[in-house]
Amino acid sequence: MGETGKTADIKIWRSRRKEWNSEHKFQGDKAYVGELLIDTRHKKTLSKDITDAQKKAHKQNVKKKTIIVEPMIRLAKI
Repeated sequence: MGETGKTADIKIWRSRRKEWNSEHKFQGDKAYVGELLIDTRHKKTLSKDITDAQKKAHKQNVKKKTIIVEPMIRLAKI
């Protein structure tokens, strides 16, 4: 069931993450960095740039999944 009012995605995730099998992996944005079940995209740091392979993997995998997931998050919140 959706959450009422303005609620951050990460807050909903943290309250319900135990419902998911720990073998499943999910894709998330920068709000989910550090969450064990969620893979986040590679980020450039001050001392290190991301590699071409990481950029390519992001384009092929993450963007496609994000397009599918964001409307579903919206529906869950409504």
